[in-house]
Amino acid sequence: MVIVIDADYNEKTRQGHAAGVLAESVFSHGEAGIVTATVDNIGSYIPGRFYLRELKCIDAVLAKVSLKDISLIVIDGYADLGTTDKALGTHVFEKYGIPVIGVAKNRYRTCFVENTEVVRGNSTKKLYVTCAGMDHEEAKRTVVRMAGENRLPWLIKLADTCARDWTAGSTGRTGIQEFPGEKTGGNGRNDGRGGKEHDGRTDVPI
Repeated sequence: MVIVIDADYNEKTRQGHAAGVLAESVFSHGEAGIVTATVDNIGSYIPGRFYLRELKCIDAVLAKVSLKDISLIVIDGYADLGTTDKALGTHVFEKYGIPVIGVAKNRYRTCFVENTEVVRGNSTKKLYVTCAGMDHEEAKRTVVRMAGENRLPWLIKLADTCARDWTAGSTGRTGIQEFPGEKTGGNGRNDGRGGKEHDGRTDVPI
């Protein structure tokens, strides 16, 4: 089973809302379940250290799934920078020991991994693919083959949509542990949320 994770942020409340989409295969065009988590006290944005916030959200999602069933984690961002600096996905791989594919919509100017670009489906816009714990070319082929005709694979787009929907809860399906009393961030998606602050940026490892 694979999990695709994304997160959104509310700058007024200093909260993050994360979503993890579970699927039987990375190539699935349908989810096996969705996990969401609202994270308090994410702190302020620190240039070049965005992973400090994102990692808290990823941890909150992975705490709600059976890790022994997860063979691959896909994140919105970078998993390798090709330097001694660690990308978000590097931190995730080192902590959980599960291979990570990072899919970024924008080029990060201090990523020195070569040949990260892929083009998918009907789009001519590039995605930037890096990984930790697996072969880079395999990771790129995997992203190209993921379900969906558009630039973003279907599972990644679903994770993005669920992360932005602060009123959504988890669905209890395969691989998901149900946690009573889960917060759903019911303040609404337009109440001061700064949105995904890494969108369109080239100065932070997204």
